[in-house]
Amino acid sequence: MNHLLISCSIVCICLVSSISRAQQPSPASLRQALGMAPDTLQPLSPTRPDTTQLNSADRPDTVRQSTPGNAGISPPATRDSSQTSPAPTQPGQPAGEATAATGTLRGRLVTVQGGKNQPIEFASVGVFRTRDSSSVTGGLTDENGYFSIANLSPDIYYILIQSLGYAPKRIPRITVSADNAAVNLGNVIITETSQQLEEVVVQGQRQAYEYSLDRKIVNVDQLPIAQGGSAVDILQNVPSVTLDVDGVLSLRGSSNVIVLVDGKPSGLTGLDRQAILEQIPASNIERIEIITNPSSRFDADGAAGIINIVLKKERAAGFNGTVQLNVGTRDKYNASINLNARFKKLNLFGSYNFREDRRFQYRISDRQNLFTDSTSFLAQRNDAVRRRVNNNLRLGFDYTLSERDNITVSALYRPGYSYDSEVETFDTQDENRLSLGQIYRTNEEREPERGIDYTLGYRRTFPKKGRELSFDATLSTNKGTEFQRFTNTTTLPETLLTPNFLIGDQRATNDRDNRVGVLQLDYVEPLKGKKRLEGGLKYTTRQLGANYVFENLEGPDWVLNPGISNNFIYDEQTSAAYVNLGNELKKFSYQVGLRTEYTSISTDQRTTSQRNTTDYIYLFPSAFVNYNLSQAQKLQINYTRRINRPSVRVLNPFIDLSDPLNIRFGNPLLNPELINSFELSHLWNGKSTSLTSSLFFRQTNNEITNYRTLREDGITEQTSLNLNRSQNYGLEVVLNQDITRWWKASGNFSFFQRSILASADVPDILSRTNRSWTGRVTFDLKPTRQTAIQLVYNYRSPFLVAQGTINSFTNVDLGVKQTVLKGRGTLSLRVSDVFNTLQFQSDSFGPNFLATSLSKRESRIGFIGFSYRLSRQISREQDRDNDDRQPDNPAGDPDFSN
Repeated sequence: MNHLLISCSIVCICLVSSISRAQQPSPASLRQALGMAPDTLQPLSPTRPDTTQLNSADRPDTVRQSTPGNAGISPPATRDSSQTSPAPTQPGQPAGEATAATGTLRGRLVTVQGGKNQPIEFASVGVFRTRDSSSVTGGLTDENGYFSIANLSPDIYYILIQSLGYAPKRIPRITVSADNAAVNLGNVIITETSQQLEEVVVQGQRQAYEYSLDRKIVNVDQLPIAQGGSAVDILQNVPSVTLDVDGVLSLRGSSNVIVLVDGKPSGLTGLDRQAILEQIPASNIERIEIITNPSSRFDADGAAGIINIVLKKERAAGFNGTVQLNVGTRDKYNASINLNARFKKLNLFGSYNFREDRRFQYRISDRQNLFTDSTSFLAQRNDAVRRRVNNNLRLGFDYTLSERDNITVSALYRPGYSYDSEVETFDTQDENRLSLGQIYRTNEEREPERGIDYTLGYRRTFPKKGRELSFDATLSTNKGTEFQRFTNTTTLPETLLTPNFLIGDQRATNDRDNRVGVLQLDYVEPLKGKKRLEGGLKYTTRQLGANYVFENLEGPDWVLNPGISNNFIYDEQTSAAYVNLGNELKKFSYQVGLRTEYTSISTDQRTTSQRNTTDYIYLFPSAFVNYNLSQAQKLQINYTRRINRPSVRVLNPFIDLSDPLNIRFGNPLLNPELINSFELSHLWNGKSTSLTSSLFFRQTNNEITNYRTLREDGITEQTSLNLNRSQNYGLEVVLNQDITRWWKASGNFSFFQRSILASADVPDILSRTNRSWTGRVTFDLKPTRQTAIQLVYNYRSPFLVAQGTINSFTNVDLGVKQTVLKGRGTLSLRVSDVFNTLQFQSDSFGPNFLATSLSKRESRIGFIGFSYRLSRQISREQDRDNDDRQPDNPAGDPDFSN
């Protein structure tokens, strides 16, 4: 392993040196870097570096014009020698030799696969003088393996050929003279070396978790525990994040989290969070970013922060792709293919993902009704099987209009289908827990849906370094129709039946139509010194509609039930502007910003003719200060103001009777939450240890919480209220430790306390103080270069909510990845919740009731999968060029730097 690291480091140093000085180490140093035995036939004295020994992964930039820094590198050679560029005079070379250069060296680089010669593209061909091993010139093979090097002076040369994944090839004593000016080497055969390929794979591997002062990044491809799952399976193993059985996502103890897809709202945001996360397969996700305190450049939504899901988009030169297939226990399947092809200025990319998931779940609840003159109990059990089929087809392209202009166009089509089957039992009991009768309810539910996301991006750079203009436009739609069929039977006396619990058959349809559009303009201007000014405008529109029609079967006819039917329209328009100013002063750097957002919201409950309109404008300042204590330590303090707008669900006054004995309805009069957030962070990187610690404080005004009451007829009602305020503060620590060369461990610990203060018109029982903590330990083992093992243990302590307590829960996940087929393929095995311990239990209370609930969703799941890389070529140089032309964050909301 040490030899591997040394070799990789030397190769990287050589590569950087060749780009910055148009020079390269001598063959002796190259042979040493590659782990080859010394060449005893050639002198070992220091020689001039060669500009031509580029790695095969470092493909030429076909878009940019030649610059002095790469004048010594010939463009990709073709069969026509006239298309090659003359080599410049090398330092120390007699001037007369350049004018006497007449020789040409040609050939074709191939390898034998399946008994046939296969060309090797973009391999480096270096030419050296035999008499002193000095570098003369060189070039790269083209797409068909051909190379042609012209303008060689009469002399005796040798060449050195290198390409990632292949053994270096040295051809000695090539004579160029007046009588032998055109030398044709014919087919030059090189052989694959699995050892070198393995080293390259290790060298280019990202860490599964990356930590900085302002965010955490989860690289999904490096998570064996995420193979075959969805975004839900990834987030369940992300530090600071918890996700319960109902899809309630919490970050540092707060559920006010904004979920973005590629940095922007999606049409999926009209659905609940679990629906968003379940519809995105892990195979389609490149990384997940958790930003706990975003700057003014980001939307002000989300009290706890932003979770940004970045989808995959290949950028490597040439043709590249991966295919993946996963099969799980109990009818779970998913497959994906990701492709990209770059042709000079045009990059085409596409992907298709299929996911079918079938899971069982159950919920057991028990409620004690405490009336002034009696006590009764209600025991419920719900058993369900939920099946989801999702498809994602993504097509798009990047096109370089000019040296400074680039556009990106893409479309994502996502049809899906869900089918749920539920059986529920309601057991009404007296004070001695003797059954008075039962109600049996079945529900068959199916929902076809489809969505399309359109994206257009434009980016322009300027001659002034750092100046940049970008524009993004997105339109995201989601349409679906939910069909439900209910059947209710009972053994209860009619006198004990509640009016809303209809016996017999019912059916319902729910037509949903969601549209989210975003227009965004960003500009960055570098100022004197290291100052940087950035500003932008953004307009967001959300139009969400739901038309719910409920019918009763009366005899042979279906009759509309207007008391349960509902048609609700939500329209939100937000206009925003921001400005940020940053600067670096030796060890200090800072960024201050201000964002303003004007929001207009209208809700129309057409069934009951309830209309509500509200509009408001707020300022959202932000400030970040960094101090570099040393190269290994950084300190940051920041402040942001944020907003949490009530969701469509909590605003809709429609009474949800999906559980007739526990009904829900929204509150259209809710005000948005306003949050002041402070954070102090310290980052330390040692040789084999890194430690990130953060102290945070968050005060929320107009805190929104759910409130549940019990009526005299035994039915509970749940709605949402604005409280006075809440305060959250805590400590978060992330530790990464290299135990050995093949064993790494990381730990995450979060402690937070939350105090809720109810207002005068809200029941005092909602004023509570909550202390809780979460812990996560991850072990990454790499017993061989081809094998990776990941073991994760998660724990969350009990924590309080406004009207109860959520008990602790824990789980262990295991993942294994094995590289096969000389690095082209990967076998994976994943077992989530190995010990089947992940379940959610809660206790709740009100003025006249006590309740407990236990929810269990199928969580112990085994997946076995296989992925195959269609191309092994790794283009680091091309990727760097792409990064120069693309925003820091391809999602459209660039990272802020402090």
